[in-house]
Amino acid sequence: MMLKSLWDKTMKKGFSVELNQPPKNKQEFLDEIERYCKQEKVTYEFIEYDRPAVISIDQVVYQCQVWNAGRPGFVLRFTEI
Repeated sequence: MMLKSLWDKTMKKGFSVELNQPPKNKQEFLDEIERYCKQEKVTYEFIEYDRPAVISIDQVVYQCQVWNAGRPGFVLRFTEI
């Protein structure tokens, strides 16, 4: 049973969105998420306005945080929860 939950955790779906620069504060962070959702024309709703944020995109709930991806720079990292 424990193996299955470990497998589920490692197999969570997610995606990343490149940022031109890291957000300076929480409001810029939330604005970047909203900008992405509008650009992609997805249905979205914030569940938690925080860092990390929790947001529903097309009925799938994600946790989103800023991540330093190394060479490509900073990204918004969305992980299904």
